[in-house]
Amino acid sequence: MRLPLVVTVVLLLAAERAATLPFGGTPRLIPGLVEAEDFDEGEAGIAYHDVNAVNEGADYRGPTQVDIERRPDASNGHGIGWTRAGEWLVYTVEATAPGPYTIEIPVASAKAGGRFHIEFDGIDATGPITVPDTGGWGKLQTIRVDGVRVPAGRSVMKVVMDANGESMSVGDIDCFRFSRPPAGTTPPTR
Repeated sequence: MRLPLVVTVVLLLAAERAATLPFGGTPRLIPGLVEAEDFDEGEAGIAYHDVNAVNEGADYRGPTQVDIERRPDASNGHGIGWTRAGEWLVYTVEATAPGPYTIEIPVASAKAGGRFHIEFDGIDATGPITVPDTGGWGKLQTIRVDGVRVPAGRSVMKVVMDANGESMSVGDIDCFRFSRPPAGTTPPTR
């Protein structure tokens, strides 16, 4: 017996949520800061997918394939780097209210970077986000995405690397800063 697509997606999301734990035991709050290196705890293929078998960077959180780099300019002193198309990271988040939200994302790339997107519970909430040439891997530049729909309560946020750029990478990512739009403004939603 085949299950309808909607039931299959719900079951897969429930399995994904059950198979990971928030890094440090607490979901990341929205509005607030989600550190890129603080993806959920869990096995490869469930909490993350990385195209190479070793961490090219720092030992921030023990053995993981995800390439975590030490960055003096990053909000937590670390970020993710060496990102490639096909990789993804899962985060358990909890939003105090539904979106829209604005996300500010410090990124770096030498040459034009690639594209990624952010999903909530399997639904693309941002569309493609392009990493610009920031003048070098050691120079963060904040990009902004407005009108992002985030569901209220606990959900699974997934950052998906879609395409490499001229840099042969998607780009380095420091964090994701979620904020509510200023009172009286209505940014377009995605």
